[in-house]
Amino acid sequence: MGFYDVLGRALKTAFVSVIERGKEKEMDVVLTTFTPVHFEGDWAKLGACTKTAPYREGEKVLEVMNEEMRRVGVEKVEEARVRVRDFSKVRFRVLDVSKIALLSPDGHPGPYMNPNLFANGVGEHVQNDCVHWCLPGPIDTRNRILLDLILRDS
Repeated sequence: MGFYDVLGRALKTAFVSVIERGKEKEMDVVLTTFTPVHFEGDWAKLGACTKTAPYREGEKVLEVMNEEMRRVGVEKVEEARVRVRDFSKVRFRVLDVSKIALLSPDGHPGPYMNPNLFANGVGEHVQNDCVHWCLPGPIDTRNRILLDLILRDS
């Protein structure tokens, strides 16, 4: 079984569980698509997210893994929609942030979580953003998109 099959099965299992437990409840389930990495260089050799400004449209595209992760999520949400179409009050939706996240490599704390990091020159080791937490800008944007998604169907 491949990596993407495992992701697909995990999403399907979660969605089936939500459907079974929420048949009589009105509920929204929103899957956020996969956020691409912005890592440059070799991970094991202290590569980093070095961008300090967003990419321009067309400058960066979703690579195979990121596009496939996105595709699997969108596909499983659509399968869940079909499954509940006629009998459930559960609504499945996708918050597709893959492209907008791809264009925002500058949103990662990476070394920039520390003010004036390079005031004394570039050190031998710069802390990387290994867990992909983001600064307020990108996350605030996603939250506004999510709020709009929720309000649109209210």
